Amino acid sequence: MPRPQRNNKKTVIHRDTHYQWIIHNRTVLNELQVELSASVNGQLLLAELPRIVNHEMVVAAIDFGRSNGWTPELTAPPFRCKYARKAFERVVG
Repeated sequence: MPRPQRNNKKTVIHRDTHYQWIIHNRTVLNELQVELSASVNGQLLLAELPRIVNHEMVVAAIDFGRSNGWTPELTAPPFRCKYARKAFERVVG
């Protein structure tokens, strides 16, 4: 029997919308993954973050994504961005 897996996703309610997020530790940077809590196969937000992360970066990534075309209600390729110079910028490609 396989070991049960823990769901390490955290929940944040931002502007009356429920999101789930998790940070994957990579070798150089962290990767933030955000999705709607109730969405099925919705578009993911993937953000590259520095090694030190705070909760405000998660909320800022959601705001940046929503204002720049991230639609978590629809099925689409992941929306990619990165945190650089104390702000988010879109990563194309």
